[in-house]
Amino acid sequence: MIKTFTQNDLIRFLYHETSEQEEREINKALICDSELQEQYKELIATKNQLDIARMEPSAIVVENILNYSRSFQEKQ
Repeated sequence: MIKTFTQNDLIRFLYHETSEQEEREINKALICDSELQEQYKELIATKNQLDIARMEPSAIVVENILNYSRSFQEKQ
């Protein structure tokens, strides 16, 4: 019997945070369960998008932080 896996299980599998036993079980389930395969493919795509996303504050946010910091320097 193949165990039912949650999205959290797939995420742990994706990030190599599963035991060897869990990894074997998930691999078996992915071979047999097309719905689970689809969920896993979506997680891979999401991870890839997150990996390439550039996280930078806008110029306005940086300027606001600098102005806030300067206001404290002026008080001292």
